[in-house]
Amino acid sequence: MNSYERVMTSLSFREPDRVPVAEFLIDKRVYTALMPDAEDQYDFDVKFGLDVIAARAWYGIVSESGPTFTDEWGIVYTRNKEAVAHPVRPAFEDMTFLKHFRVPDPDAPERLAGLPKIVKNHKKERAVAYGLRAMFLWAANLVGLDNLLVYMMMEPNFVHELLETILTSQIRLAVNAVRAGADIIVETDDYAFNNGPLMSPELFDTFITPRLTRFAESVHREGGFFLKHTDGNIMKIMDSFIAAGIDGIQSIDPIAGMDMAEMKEKYGKKISLWGNIDCGTLLADGTVEDVENAVKDCIKAGAKGGGFVLMSSNSIPYSAKPENFLTVLKAAKKYGVYPCAG
Repeated sequence: MNSYERVMTSLSFREPDRVPVAEFLIDKRVYTALMPDAEDQYDFDVKFGLDVIAARAWYGIVSESGPTFTDEWGIVYTRNKEAVAHPVRPAFEDMTFLKHFRVPDPDAPERLAGLPKIVKNHKKERAVAYGLRAMFLWAANLVGLDNLLVYMMMEPNFVHELLETILTSQIRLAVNAVRAGADIIVETDDYAFNNGPLMSPELFDTFITPRLTRFAESVHREGGFFLKHTDGNIMKIMDSFIAAGIDGIQSIDPIAGMDMAEMKEKYGKKISLWGNIDCGTLLADGTVEDVENAVKDCIKAGAKGGGFVLMSSNSIPYSAKPENFLTVLKAAKKYGVYPCAG
């Protein structure tokens, strides 16, 4: 099988020739340590044979001062050691902004970033993914996470309107990506801490589940798969993900108590599982032997019957030892061969 066939077979809950391997975000310091001449992650993914190659939605910087910058949404960030900058100040101080707020144009051609290049070079040879948010984290960054959670209780109409405004735009962007050749849409809103969801399951089903359902249905109508990323402990809202009709869940974070064997037993015939190699302590401080054993255990727990892609529990951060990440890639191909995976 080529990589595209391998991933599609697994997504269809059948066993491919070996377990597919993917990684959506690798810190530049890690991949250039393994491939010094790599200009970007795309070069690394191609050379090292990852089965999925991904692009992600691009939003420009409208102003910056030192390490601080503001993006097209009006959200303020500060650069740090991580590959992705984190927001430090909401875009708006109260709810009145929504009367005149306009989401950045989803039809702007630059939103697709590297997707056209990936499609041109790899369509039907490797699975092509495109990452973007749905609505929750954009809303949280616009008004502040704590404020958004309070508004869900005190100002539900405002939250519904805000989420709807964002979602409509993001669905449009996802549809554009599938029409441009993406096989998989990776939706990247996070919903949980290590000890559980950010909100009650009841609030999740009020504000999020119906919109995830519409997002997934829109992607499916275009012929794409819908993969949901979220780290943290999501067991209390897993049934909501199933009800929304998503095709896969990515992270399955062991640091948050997410167990691959339990996930496989409960949900392995309903949703594909993408993870769950600890990207924190294990890849930063573990030995090569520790990492190889973790890969073997993960494959043993998740691979049987397909519906499984091996990758990290979030992404590959700057703190990961390059040799440990390389061990993941090598061990996945060594131990992930079907029918005796694991």
